[in-house]
Amino acid sequence: MNREEKWFTDYISALTKNDINKAKEVILKVVPKNTMIYKYCRGLNRDIKNMQDRKQWMSNVFFFNDPYDSAIMVDCGLKSSYSKDETNKALEDITRQQERDREAEALRNTIFAACFSETNNSFPMWGYYAAEHKGICIGYSLIELVEKFNCFPVIYQNELILNSEEDKNLLLLAMTKSIEWNHEREWRIINIDNKFKGKPGKLISDFAEPKEIFIGCKQNLTEADNRNMNNCDWDTRYADFSYITNYAEENYIDLYYPIISRREYKLIDRAIIFNK
Repeated sequence: MNREEKWFTDYISALTKNDINKAKEVILKVVPKNTMIYKYCRGLNRDIKNMQDRKQWMSNVFFFNDPYDSAIMVDCGLKSSYSKDETNKALEDITRQQERDREAEALRNTIFAACFSETNNSFPMWGYYAAEHKGICIGYSLIELVEKFNCFPVIYQNELILNSEEDKNLLLLAMTKSIEWNHEREWRIINIDNKFKGKPGKLISDFAEPKEIFIGCKQNLTEADNRNMNNCDWDTRYADFSYITNYAEENYIDLYYPIISRREYKLIDRAIIFNK
């Protein structure tokens, strides 16, 4: 979806005002009915089991690889240098900034996100998030995720959002990233939960059913990886190919096994057809 159009400006305005209903209304007016959104994952047994149980893992943003992701920036006005007679002032300013930073990190540790992308064929994302093409990519109905779970598009920009000490819009912070990540075309479901503060993540129930599953073009290598993981629990081992295909067949989910093109840098979708 084109983030350069007016709807996106209206969406940012609603999010800035923390008006979730308005943000959702703006998005639903422009999302085509059959639009899909995609979740890259490692394709472990627990990933397939979570789909079966209609559960979705929400990760704590504090542990994301981007140090600025959902970071709460409060500038207490520290100067770059202090004169000798300003020693006490420097210590006061540093202490105050450190206190605010600790408070900010505590808040950040309550933000959980499930991340999706507009594309299912990004080589970098298959590499980053789907075990170097050995995992899977799951397609969901975007309209369903927007309506039921407030799935919103990420805002990419060059400028950081600075917060006052009193005013912190956690949703806006979680939905804003550096322009350097715009190739991911990301959408997010955000959940703020003090009960799980500091935990690596949490599961939410009654999640949407997938419509499509794309199997990584290196999935055949997972058998050897599993042999080297004999001491690992079942849920942290790669799912067997038959486990994935049986799940898709039993639940009437479109299944694809992409292959790499012999002529250009491109993944070619190869459908696995089930008789419905």
